[in-house]
Amino acid sequence: MELSPFPIGIVCLKSQQILFKNELLAPFFGINSSQAFDKIIPDFYTQPALWTQLVNKLKSGDLINNCAVEVKKTNGDTFKTQISAKVVNYEDKLAALFIFMNSTEHLKTQQESFLLTNSGQQITDPINFRHSQPNLVDVNSSIVKITGNPSTQTVEKISILQESQVDLRLMERAIAASSNGIILTDPNQPDNPIIYVNPAFELITGYCASEVVGRNCRFLQGNDPEQVALQELRSAIQEQRECHVILRNYRKDNVPFWHELYLAPVFDNSGYLTNFIGIQTDITHHLEALKALQKQEEQYRRIVQTATEGIWVLDKDNRTTFVNQQMATMLGYTIEEMLGATLFSFMDSEGLEIANAYLLRRHQGIHEAHDFKFRCQDGSDLWAIISCAPLLDDQGNYAGALGMVTNITDRKLAEAALQESKQRLDGILSSLEDVIWSISADTFETLYLNPAALKVYGYSVSELFDNSNLWFEVIHPEDQQLVYAAIQPLFLTDKQELEYRIVRPDGQVRWLLNRSHLIYNACGQPIRIDGIATDITERKLLEEKLVHNAFYDALTGLPNRILFIDRLEQAIAQMKRNPDDLFAVLFLDLDRFKVVNDSLGHLVGDQLLVTLAQRLQQCLQPGDTVARLGGDEFTILLSHIQTIEDATCIAEHIHQALKSPFNLCGYEVFMTASIGIALSTNKYAQPADLLRDADTALYRAKEQSQTGHIVFDTTMYHRAVTLLQLETDLRWAIERQELCLYYQPIICMKTGRITGFEALVRWQHPKRGLISPAEFIPIAEETGLIIPIGHWVLTESCQQLRQWQLQFPAIKPLTINVNLSGKQFSQPHLIEQISQILQDTSLNPSNLKLEITETAIIASPEKATSVLKQLKAFGLQLCIDDFGTGYSSLAYLHNFPIDVLKIDRSFINRIDSDTEQFAIVRAIVTLADNLGMSVVAEGVETIDQLVQLKLLQCQKAQGYLFSKPLDQEQARILLASEQSFFST
Repeated sequence: MELSPFPIGIVCLKSQQILFKNELLAPFFGINSSQAFDKIIPDFYTQPALWTQLVNKLKSGDLINNCAVEVKKTNGDTFKTQISAKVVNYEDKLAALFIFMNSTEHLKTQQESFLLTNSGQQITDPINFRHSQPNLVDVNSSIVKITGNPSTQTVEKISILQESQVDLRLMERAIAASSNGIILTDPNQPDNPIIYVNPAFELITGYCASEVVGRNCRFLQGNDPEQVALQELRSAIQEQRECHVILRNYRKDNVPFWHELYLAPVFDNSGYLTNFIGIQTDITHHLEALKALQKQEEQYRRIVQTATEGIWVLDKDNRTTFVNQQMATMLGYTIEEMLGATLFSFMDSEGLEIANAYLLRRHQGIHEAHDFKFRCQDGSDLWAIISCAPLLDDQGNYAGALGMVTNITDRKLAEAALQESKQRLDGILSSLEDVIWSISADTFETLYLNPAALKVYGYSVSELFDNSNLWFEVIHPEDQQLVYAAIQPLFLTDKQELEYRIVRPDGQVRWLLNRSHLIYNACGQPIRIDGIATDITERKLLEEKLVHNAFYDALTGLPNRILFIDRLEQAIAQMKRNPDDLFAVLFLDLDRFKVVNDSLGHLVGDQLLVTLAQRLQQCLQPGDTVARLGGDEFTILLSHIQTIEDATCIAEHIHQALKSPFNLCGYEVFMTASIGIALSTNKYAQPADLLRDADTALYRAKEQSQTGHIVFDTTMYHRAVTLLQLETDLRWAIERQELCLYYQPIICMKTGRITGFEALVRWQHPKRGLISPAEFIPIAEETGLIIPIGHWVLTESCQQLRQWQLQFPAIKPLTINVNLSGKQFSQPHLIEQISQILQDTSLNPSNLKLEITETAIIASPEKATSVLKQLKAFGLQLCIDDFGTGYSSLAYLHNFPIDVLKIDRSFINRIDSDTEQFAIVRAIVTLADNLGMSVVAEGVETIDQLVQLKLLQCQKAQGYLFSKPLDQEQARILLASEQSFFST
């Protein structure tokens, strides 16, 4: 542009700022080099409004060609000129390229002469300038296009000069002096080789001219030929058009660098493409600096926005110009609400005078920190520490203030409450039942003791103060070593909880929980030990009575029914709050599990259940729950599912997990399972409803063994039909006397002889053979047929026992245990029915023992108490069946007239190998003995189990070790043999 023969300027259309000008522009308006010249103003024209019209025309996208205007120099002289202009993009600003041509012949001749001197430049037609230094070819091309063609004589001279090597050397010197890398290629040769590079190119790339001339530029791309910008560059070369791209190239030393490349085609006068010229600017350092600046700005922004302190900036008029989010949050405003508001609008009248005094000190340039009280939007007070600094302008004048605000409201409130708290402390400590104490860390001298010491230790506060050794003298002799050994670890851990016994002066032994905490001074030296001693005697006694785990299954370690129902209740409650939180319940039952028990024994069956529990847990996600309800029944709660497909996918996963064989005590067993699935809906209000529907789907799945799992459908017609058929068969079984009783002996642990039998019902189906009660009793319970079945079992058992008593009068006592179902137990005429049966069979009521489950009793404790007392009044003996597997009924035992606790076989089968199971059984035996009850151990299968039970002084036992259940004749033969199962 410096070579142009015309005054040229690039002017921002928004601010009128001159973005670029050549050396001819200032003299054109009569401005010398000592004067500032950075704007073109309307006063340069004799008609100032004309300048505004020109600018508006350019903004609308129109060109201005040879517009005649009268221009006024700074000295007042006027002259006529022609203006040509077009819109350009310069430094990413909307600008216009202006060319001014003086109408005087002298200047015109001068301009033509200048044009002849510099006419060796190739002409193009650039539209946008995106760099602060547009290239010579671009500007001169625009000038030629805007100003029109020179005279014929001039063109002839230009043609002659283009052939001159003198002007070419002049151009090369100008290009060589450029700080931008310049490349010239020949598109008319194969592969568009480089024919010229300037020294700046050599400096930027590290290649010398001899190394690059004759090569295509792609060698600069290294191993990065797929840049998006390269696609644009290739398209521009193919289409013979200009382009501007940013590329990453590689120096000779393989160091990458970024540069801006301006590419323009060069055409001769005939419009024939002769060359491509590229101008490159190394912007590597610029990009690195920009990236570093952006990173630093982001860090500062993050620091300001995440700071725990409030940041507040005021201008000189005390108006808010900036606050961070923390400051706005402290006061309960949004940032937008605070901006522009004065400092005084955030304080009450009390704070105005104080604020003005502090602001005066800011004007004096004083930095300081002080406490201050603000008024929040909700009217509450905000106490804060403000660290203030004045802000000064370039002339050192006060321009505002910067404050760092720390919320100390809690501290102020704490200080205000501290005195009141101190006054209350002694009263509180005196009223506590726990002993609060403090002793010296080095001498163990008593420093503080509240009055509760007398009640707990039996010694007065003064006695404990006077005798520092009394603290240790009261410790139970068996626990003194424990307490002494705990002193040194306290100094390592700083705090400690210790349970031990003390002996009061009256000889009473009490349990204490002592919580100690080591206190240090400012130098880090321990100065005292503070603690709380709590009498936990009652809790210890309660723990000793707790003989079973309330929430987990003893065999598998899984949650039991109680815990599962609790979590199910939580899921139902959550769904009521948020209906989108779906969940599902899976009810799982092993297929043909009874075959394993009957063929391989219950020990193997139990091992199978434990292994199954482990596999089920591996199939679930965190947050899901799998529980064992009893036997081989498991339930699964799938939390937070999206669709029913999520539940069926888990069911498929379980089926896959069960395909691997179970290795059990040397046996390889394959098992399958049936799964019923119930999806949560708003209709469910009780966990029992979900379990019921999942169980319904389970039975449907059992019928369709090929599917493995079924989703509950309220329209399960086929399920209803099946239930009806089973009910029909069972009703015929009662009518046709297909039911029969088997009797399992109950053995006295002292003599080894039979003291009675447990009556167990079986179904001799005409087609299916002997059916276990586990298969048809649930159906009988569901259909209500359990009532007539139970009545028949009770009648038949009493008759049989009476018959044996007459046959074997020497065997005394001889009793019969009959299971009473929950539905039987809740029947209104139960008492009358039992009375009638005893009367009909002439059986002594004391020879009849009714077995009732914990579940049947706990379902309605008040009603159960009434019924049990009436039964007891007959002289019957009452047993709790499967004790420890159902609800936690310890709290009710002393309220019920129970004679016998039957320990469930799940506790017995590992009594010889599991110390925890042994402890539980021992606790049950001890509990029963204390409550005046006898104990029967169920499921005794090994000699080791028998030995352990005898050691625990368990009174009676039954199980396969002695005899499996026998039919009537087999039982009679066993009685006749007068067999003793072990020697005493």
